[in-house]
Amino acid sequence: MKNNFILACALCAAAAPVSAEMGSKYKVDFYGFLKTDFIYSDHGTSTNEYRTYTVSGRQDRAFRASARASRFGFNIDNGGNVAGKLEADFLGLTDSLAGAAGTVSDLRLRLAYITITSRNFEILAGQTYYVITADLPETINDYYLGNSGALWARAPQIRITYFPLETLKFQASVNRPTSKLTDAEGTHSALPGLQAKIEKRLGKIKLSFAGASGVWKSTSTQNEAEVQAVVAAFNAPFYIYTLYGEAWTGKNMSDFLGGLGNTGYGAGAVHSKGGYLAFKVKPDSDLWFSVMYGLDDPDNSKVSVNGKTKNSTALGNMTVRLYDSVETGFEAASLVTRYKGPDGCYNRQSMNYQLTFKLQF
Repeated sequence: MKNNFILACALCAAAAPVSAEMGSKYKVDFYGFLKTDFIYSDHGTSTNEYRTYTVSGRQDRAFRASARASRFGFNIDNGGNVAGKLEADFLGLTDSLAGAAGTVSDLRLRLAYITITSRNFEILAGQTYYVITADLPETINDYYLGNSGALWARAPQIRITYFPLETLKFQASVNRPTSKLTDAEGTHSALPGLQAKIEKRLGKIKLSFAGASGVWKSTSTQNEAEVQAVVAAFNAPFYIYTLYGEAWTGKNMSDFLGGLGNTGYGAGAVHSKGGYLAFKVKPDSDLWFSVMYGLDDPDNSKVSVNGKTKNSTALGNMTVRLYDSVETGFEAASLVTRYKGPDGCYNRQSMNYQLTFKLQF
């Protein structure tokens, strides 16, 4: 008993200075939300919680309930020019050695970066959204129109932001050339990805123009695939209404959730175009509605037989804040996916309904 008491006192004495030192240097704010989703689909879709495109040949209906989108994070700053963020959720899947998603649910790293600000410059190092990512559409489903008009993903990067005016911002980044966690076609090229964006505000209206460039290399044939994207976006709020969206074009854009996963090497590069348009109405601080339409349209001639040649999503949702930090929402989405068959193209369509409950903290 005496030995246990002495050991406990020693541990407390050792731990106290560490806690005090950490608390004296940084302010840490804890945040996040608990989210439970109920999802019904009248036709098979590509994944579980995510609703991306309708799967060819699958006629089965599905009902799913999940709390894996729950999220937590930490905002860290020193009260001056240094800050950081760490954020995670539970939507990850264990990667296999080949880079494919596994079957085990994981804690997933979303954001992890530090920023250093000096006058009108900011340097960011860590994992965050790509520079070309514009405003994410306000969908209840957490895939945010990926592979259906919205270009986005997260990857480790070094980013420099220059804001000579409050209404003007320039960004450039050097990032991991793939959104995959394991070494694959992107990292095999031994070249980083490059991205840049210019953003201008005209009153409350925000306009942006961005571009991305990179190289993939096949792990089997060693052939290279050029990755390119050009994105124009806008956000125009007025009274209780907000109209926003983006349009883009490029080639081999699967890393940005564009081109429906189609990548071609050399002369087989898959060109794609697409975008989305969203309209939000918020008549009250505790009630808002959104409708939107997104489209991803690869060049059919470069898509292999049985591949996806077009994907569109039309959806509407409503969110109600029940209490100070509790929200519930409902979303109905129509997904239409076109496939390239041996005798011509054909469509698969699914209706998806999602009910969510969220407690923010």
